[in-house]
This record gives sequence, structure tokens and C-alpha cells, in this order.
Amino acid sequence: MSQSSILSRRIVLSGLASSLALAACSPAAYRAPEADLPERFAADSPARRAGTNAWWSAFRDSQLDGLVAAGLARNLDVRTAVSVIREAQANARLVGSNDLPNADITGAASRGDSEGSGTVIEQSSATLGVSWLIDIFGANRAARQGASAQLDAAYLSAEVARLTVASAVAQAYVDARYYQEAAALTRQSLESRKRTLTLTREQDLLGSVSRIEVLQAEQLVTQAEAALPALEAGYDQSVNRLATLTASRSADVAARLRKGGGQPRARYRASVGVPADVVRVRPDVRVAERNLAAAVAAVGEARAAFYPRLTLTGNVTPVDLGRAGSMKTWGFGPQISVPLFNAANQAQLSAAQARAEQARLAWQSAVLNAVEEVENALAGYNRDARAVDAQSRLVENAREAVDLAQTSYELGDADFFPVLDAERTLLEARQSLANAVREQALNFVALSAASSGGVGLPAGE
Repeated sequence: MSQSSILSRRIVLSGLASSLALAACSPAAYRAPEADLPERFAADSPARRAGTNAWWSAFRDSQLDGLVAAGLARNLDVRTAVSVIREAQANARLVGSNDLPNADITGAASRGDSEGSGTVIEQSSATLGVSWLIDIFGANRAARQGASAQLDAAYLSAEVARLTVASAVAQAYVDARYYQEAAALTRQSLESRKRTLTLTREQDLLGSVSRIEVLQAEQLVTQAEAALPALEAGYDQSVNRLATLTASRSADVAARLRKGGGQPRARYRASVGVPADVVRVRPDVRVAERNLAAAVAAVGEARAAFYPRLTLTGNVTPVDLGRAGSMKTWGFGPQISVPLFNAANQAQLSAAQARAEQARLAWQSAVLNAVEEVENALAGYNRDARAVDAQSRLVENAREAVDLAQTSYELGDADFFPVLDAERTLLEARQSLANAVREQALNFVALSAASSGGVGLPAGE
């Protein structure tokens, strides 16, 4: 045996030995990380859970239900996310096909002659080739695991998109109804102030009031007139937002809102339960976990590049030589590829490990953000509930004051100015209540979205 042959065999055996050593150090199976979370939220209350699938139904508003349904069916972000699912499904099938044998057929034909022989030579052949990569060290298995995790992430990302659209529609609807109510109250206040101004001017002509009182009445009218355009613009912007989210026309949305309906109010107090349960069901946290699983699988795939690759190959080639007859050749045998100089493989492994660490940190960040969002929304919702209760009592007191002032005026015990003042106070109290109701509804939407496990994917996806 030649010296070069002995050297070659030693190199191959050395590569096999190093590969087997690496195989002995292969990582354990992936396990989903666990978050270290408190047993309960700081602002929790023992009441009904907010984070159900169709949480917007708590408002018991059929128009809101219809707008959310339209958004989930037609929103372009949702449709894009569903398309990403189909892409991930195709990629999973592509990766899975690596475990199957590959077969191909090639054919050739020629016709010619030798110079001066006068004999035409015709020849044709076809070759059937088959190859099969044996996944000894788990490269294909790691790739399949990564593709499966990416498919899971695509499904969950679509759920994130649907949840985002549902909450955005609910927020825009709450805003639109608030601006409707606030604008209506401002118009009523404007009319009341105009009546006060008219009476004040009449009293000024009689010398019963000073010039400064007339100016003050004019200022109140101007303030109401100045506040109205901003409220109308806010309403228009909310309608336009709803139209974008539902892929509809603004005119159609506005027509729907003009059919009636007041400010939406959640019909129960909110509680979200145990933080670990909230984190477990949130689709964005689950997306981050699936991305981590895919990144860990990529590390396994990169590590498998250090190991030998065994491929079984075979081919059959029948050849037609024309008048000379025919023949058939075939071949079968294993091929082994052993990496020896793996600086590039080491760099790819280091990069994959860095990406896995980034994915782990992204998952931790998603968990922390989830807890923060729930804590903030829960504290805001409970705070706003107290504000709504207080403002409701204030409105009742102001309404009673209007009744008393009206009675005094009718009995002749006072002029009409106290009645107008009481009416303005009532309108201001109602405006404050409308704002408190809006803030509570927005925090309910935020709390429900933050603690929800999603709204469900449409059938067939």
C-alpha cells in the first residue's frame, strides 16, 4: 500500500473520530423556557375575567360587533398574515422533502459518422439516477423542527394580527362614540351660553349688569365655538380609522354610526387571573417562544455540519447503439463526505448560537412587556371605574340642581340666570362623564387585548 493511500485513510479516520466526538456533545432536546412571574397582578380584583376570545361582546353593542367582524374578515394586515401561513406551510413541506430520495432522468441522442467511412452512427441513452441522504447526525431532523416552529410562529403571528385589528377597531369605535357625545354636549352648551348672552345684553340695556359681565358671556360663547371643530375633527379621524381597519368607505362607516347608539360601556369589572396563565396564552409571547425554538433548531442544524454526510446513490443507463446493438450500465454505492477544515462551519455555528441568544432575550422581553401591559391596563381600568362612579354622582347632583333652579324661577323666587348656570354645570358634568366613560372603555379594550389568548383563526386556515 502506498504512503499517500495510508495518509488519506488516516485523514478520513481522523475526521470520523472528530465528528463522532462532536456527536457525543450534541445538545439535549429543546424545552420551552419558563418565566419567573409573581403569583398575582398588583392591581388584580376577584371579578370576572376580561381576556376571553370575543371580549368586545362585553360592550353589548351590535354595531361594534359588526365592525370587528368586518375588520377580521377584510383587514389587509390579517390577510397578509394568512398568506404568510401558506408560505410557512410550503416551506415546511420543502424541508420535509429532504428526507425523501431524489430521482431524476436524463436523456441524450446523437447521430454522426466517421470521416470516409460512409457509415452513419446513431446512439441514444437514458439515465435514471437516485440519491438519498441518510440523516445520521440529525441535520434534516433539526431543519424539520425549525420549519415546524416557524409554521407555528406564522399561525400565532396571524393571531396577533387579528387581535391587533380587533382592539384597534374597538378603540376607534370608542373614540368615535365619545366625539359624537362630546360634540352633541358642546352644541347644547353653546346654545345655553348664547341664551345667557342674549339675556345679559338685555340686562345691559336696562343697566342691570356691567359691561364686563357682557364680555364674560361673550367669552363663554366663543370658548364653546372654539371647542367644537376639534371634536368634529376627532370624530372624522375615528371614522376614517374604522374605514381603514375594515377596508370600507368612510361614508359607509359614518352612515352606520348615524343610525344611533351611545358610548359603549363594559358590562362587568375586569380580572385577569394568574400572570403565568396570561403569559402562557398571549399569542405574541408564544410567537417569541416559537422563534426561540426555531433558532435552537438552527443551532442543531449548524452543529450537524461538522459531521460526515452519507449519501446512497445509484443509476441505471440503457444505451442504444443502433446497428451495433445495445448495452446497459448501472452503479450503486454509498458516498461519504467528511468535513476536515471547518472554519466556515464554526463561524456559522457561532452565528446560529448568537441568534438563539437573541431569540431568548426577545422572549424574555415579550414576557416582561406582557406583564407590564396587563398591570397598566388593569390599574387604569379600575381607576377609571371609580372615576365613572364619581362623575355619575356629579351628574345626578347637577341634574337635581337644575330642577331646583327651574322650580325657583317658576315660583318667581329667582331670575333665569341661575337656571342657565345650572344647565351649563350639568352639561360640563356630562362632558366629564363622557370622557371618563371613554377612558374606562379604552382601558378595558387594552386590558382585554393584553390578557387575551387571541380571537381565533377563521375556519380552514
